[in-house]
Parts: sequence; structure tokens; C-alpha cells
Amino acid sequence: MKPEKLFNLIAGVTLLSIGVIALAGNLFLAANAWRLWPVIIVLAGVGLTFPGFLGFVHRGFGAFFIPGIPVLTTGLILLYASMTNHWEVWAVAWTLEILALALGFVMAAIFMRVPGLAIPAFIIGINGLMFVFCALTGLWQSWAVLWPIEFLAVGLGLLVVGIANQSTGVKTAASILLTIAGGGFFLTAFLSIFNTNAIMKFAVPIMLLVTGGLLTVTYFLQRSPTTPPTAE
Repeated sequence: MKPEKLFNLIAGVTLLSIGVIALAGNLFLAANAWRLWPVIIVLAGVGLTFPGFLGFVHRGFGAFFIPGIPVLTTGLILLYASMTNHWEVWAVAWTLEILALALGFVMAAIFMRVPGLAIPAFIIGINGLMFVFCALTGLWQSWAVLWPIEFLAVGLGLLVVGIANQSTGVKTAASILLTIAGGGFFLTAFLSIFNTNAIMKFAVPIMLLVTGGLLTVTYFLQRSPTTPPTAE
């Protein structure tokens, strides 16, 4: 089946499903059925995400994960908020949108077999985790000492690309950025000593350990295999 025909089929089935649910809700459900309106967005997300799984057959379809997973995540959050009337969940749940976008890039990289997509995946994903941390703890001031994660994120993305493509140059670039991140965490580690918050006292040293471990791994990855001696 041609890709454009397959896309028409998926789009058609998705719209039919939305129409059936909307009609059933209007005919049979109680007055509170309007709370189910986010199901439309959930189905739209499913319709956008499903073609991505066909990426192993048609590589371009893997790109559907990038918009599909965030739309699906939005629909699920809206459905929860609508059904429970806890709209304040968005105070933290918005950070899941960033993680969903990062997951979309990861899935697209796998199904499209494009290692380069790991770079935006790590940048968006690590920043998303940082936003989750700040939203849950309220420690938005932690950016003052955790800013080296930006170098860490790019370095991790380059490291994955370098390993996937067996590129020494890319792995070298990754090690440079990881070294910069390590230097940044080394400097901010002294600031964390004077922080009165218990979480921040451990956050920077832990990131320093993580960066040091990654640099150690990068060293072994860059080592050229030993050439066995030849018999004379």
C-alpha cells in the first residue's frame, strides 16, 4: 500500500472514531458527558502517533512521533483534568509536554534510523527533566547552579551520534562539551555548599559524579583497539 493511501486510511478511521464517540455522547450519555471532550484530542494524538510505527517500512513516517506524542499527552492531561475537575494539575503537568516532545524525537530517531535526532531529544529531554524538578520543588533558583546541564545535554546527544556513526570527531566534540559541563559543575559545587536547601546540597555533586562517569566512558570509547604484534 502506498504511503499516501495508508495515511488517508488512518486519518479516515481516526475521524470516524471521533465522530462515533461524539454522536454516542450526545445521544446516550448524561449531561456531564461534555467532560469527555478531551477524548477527541486523545484520538487525534493516537491518529498522529500510529503512523510513526510504520517507520520501519516507510522511514519518513517516523516523523509522526514528533507531533503525535505531545498531542496524545495533551489529550490525556486534559481528560484527567476535565473528569476530575482538577485543572490545577497544569501547574506541574505542562512539563510533561516537554518530555513528550523529547520522547517523540527519540522514537523518530529509532524508527527513521536518524541518529542525529538524538541531539534535540537530549536537549529537550534534559531541560524537561529540569523543569519537572523545578515545578515539583519550586526551586526555580536552582538554574543558577545547574546551568551546566545545557552543555551536558548537547554533549550526550553528540556522544550518541558519535557511537551510532562510529565517528571519532563527533565523540571528541562530545567529550569537549562534557568537560565544559564538568568544569561548570565543579565551580557550582562550591556554591551548593552554602545553599540552605537540602536538595540543592546534593543535586550539584550528583551531577558532578554523572558528568565524571560520562567522561570516563567517553575515554574508553575513544581508545583505538590495540593492534596485535605481527610475527617477523
